[in-house]
Amino acid sequence: MNNIYRNKALLFCGLTSLCSSVFAMPLSTSDACKAANVASFSEMLACGNVEGSIRLNSFSLNNAYFSDTSQDTTTAGGYLTYKTARFNGFQAALGVEGQRRLAEGAHNISELSEHTFGIGEAYLNWTQDKFSITVGNQKLNLPFMGDYSYYRVQPWLYQGVDIKYGDSDNFVRATKVNKFKSYGDDEFSKSNRLNDDPFSGYDQNFDGVISLGLGKKIDLNDKYLKGQLWVEQYQDLINLYYAEANLGFKEATWKPEISLQGIYGEETGDAYLGNIDSKSVGVQLKLKPTDTLTWKIAYDHVFYEDNSAWLNGSLPTPYAHNTSSDPYFAQPFFTSTQDLGPGNFYTTELSSPFGKNIFAGARLTYTDIDRKFNSDRDMYEVMFYGFYNFTGALKGLSIAEFVGAQKRDGDSNAFLQNRLALSYNF
Repeated sequence: MNNIYRNKALLFCGLTSLCSSVFAMPLSTSDACKAANVASFSEMLACGNVEGSIRLNSFSLNNAYFSDTSQDTTTAGGYLTYKTARFNGFQAALGVEGQRRLAEGAHNISELSEHTFGIGEAYLNWTQDKFSITVGNQKLNLPFMGDYSYYRVQPWLYQGVDIKYGDSDNFVRATKVNKFKSYGDDEFSKSNRLNDDPFSGYDQNFDGVISLGLGKKIDLNDKYLKGQLWVEQYQDLINLYYAEANLGFKEATWKPEISLQGIYGEETGDAYLGNIDSKSVGVQLKLKPTDTLTWKIAYDHVFYEDNSAWLNGSLPTPYAHNTSSDPYFAQPFFTSTQDLGPGNFYTTELSSPFGKNIFAGARLTYTDIDRKFNSDRDMYEVMFYGFYNFTGALKGLSIAEFVGAQKRDGDSNAFLQNRLALSYNF
């Protein structure tokens, strides 16, 4: 065993011992603190609680993104957030986060290589019945503006105002984002993920995003119909429109759900990326062959546009670029659908819990890139993943493993990737 892998083994063992001795609890256990809303400002502070996550990630890549380069990095860190109790509907949060590289190979992985420490979540929230407004540093779950750090060390945060009414299926939501902080940074900025890509053609800051969303669910006896519509304006870059509809059959064999999606992007304002004309459509079938097994079959088509459109019809997503495929039904895990070019994308995935502690799955994706865009970008990816959640004295501790390979036309060597993560959530 070489020094890198020996160090990794020691780090995992050490962190496991540390996590077993950590526990979370409210700052006060008085009866007053058990109420949904406390009676005074002093109780608001005294009845707060601390939550967080201690994480260790080890990424190993061979022929990384078909560059004939191997990368290997292990990093530890996480976040710690104090949240007050709720008083007259108000709740405040203040947290810190950071990471430190512990081991690396000849080439490191950029998102895990920086030593960081800074302010994490820091917001004021007011909630009354189904209405909520959050101001400050926060996590979001909007199309192409999500929390992409769940399997990484640091949280992915946005700075802004988020207003919503309703629940996860029936909602009205308005959001203004001024700045963001990715999982590899320790400061909020007006940059975005396009700035980190020298091939994107974008190298300046921008004034954030305005997002509006609507969602509705209708129960139809033995069926249900859900829909959502989003409009997002990335200032001086792109207007992005997203629509999705889901029809589910609750009483039918295998409980099928059929989903359709449409995505459209066009340039706006000063159009720093030039002409944008991106159209995507997708369809997905989700089945439940057993009470626990879920099977998804998905297809997306990204339309090819003429040479005047940005990357011939590809969709620029400033906060998800080279990070996540987000709502696309058909997507590989190690690369992003919208960043691969126009064409056809196919995915099938099986996943299931096994007992109370294990969840595992497998995904196969094929990308058929339009020949007019690139003649040697067709690619398939096979990926296996699993989680083990500890119980008893180690409750909160979990291990996650993602391992897979991508094979692309014109490249005789596969791109191999292994992600191993240990986390303790409290």
